Amino acid sequence: MYFFISLGMLVLIAGVLYRARWLRRMPDPAAPALTDDMVRQIEESGYIEVDEPLDLEQIQDEETRFWNEASWEEPEEL
Repeated sequence: MYFFISLGMLVLIAGVLYRARWLRRMPDPAAPALTDDMVRQIEESGYIEVDEPLDLEQIQDEETRFWNEASWEEPEEL
């Protein structure tokens, strides 16, 4: 009996953790999207002009999150 209760609790906890991680990976709807025209401008001139200034703190947070979540493996030696 306790086995099934414990198993149910583990499944519930796993579901909550999966949902929380999934929501964190969703892009911020308020963040500006990169359009094809913007990409062309970057390719041609090497920079892009935006109407709104960049939020450097948000950029730093995203970069930190990326490096923490990415699984980096050591390269195999030949």
